Amino acid sequence: MVKRAACLTAAFLLAMAVHAQSGYSQPAADEYAGVETCAGCHEELVAGWKTTRHAKAFATLQKKHQETLGHCLKCHVTGFEKEGGFMDGELTPHLAGVQCEVCHGAAAAHAANPDSKKGLVARPGEDTCRECHTKGQDPKFDFHNKKLLVHGAAKKGGK
Repeated sequence: MVKRAACLTAAFLLAMAVHAQSGYSQPAADEYAGVETCAGCHEELVAGWKTTRHAKAFATLQKKHQETLGHCLKCHVTGFEKEGGFMDGELTPHLAGVQCEVCHGAAAAHAANPDSKKGLVARPGEDTCRECHTKGQDPKFDFHNKKLLVHGAAKKGGK
C-alpha cells in the first residue's frame, strides 16, 4: 500500500512537472491519468477490473504479435489516437489495456482535483461499449449481462 501511494505520488508529481514546463497549472480535462492513478481513490474497483479481460486486452494483442496494428489498438488500449492517449507499449505502457478512462472519460483533471467531474461519465451506456463491441466484431455482445462483469468481482450489478 505504501509503495503504491509512493508510485502514485511520483506519477502525479511528474505529470504536474510536465504541465508546469508547458505552461499549464492543471491537467486538461481531456488528458489521461492511467488506471494506477484511479486506484488511488477507487482501489476496490481497480482490483476488480484487474481480473477482467479488459485489463488483459493489450497482452492479448502482444501474444498474437498484433500490438502495432492501429485497427486493433483502438479497442485494446486507452486513448489510442487521442491527445495524451496510448502511443505504444514502450512510451505509454501505463495506458495499455481497456482501462477506466475508455468508458468513463479522460481523468487527469479529476485526479488532480477530485471534486471536478467535468467530462466524466458515471454510467456509460451501450453506445460506449459498441464503439468496440460492434455487431460485426462481437455479434453475441449482450450489454445488460456484460456490464455486470466490467468491474470484475469488485462490483456486481453494473453500478
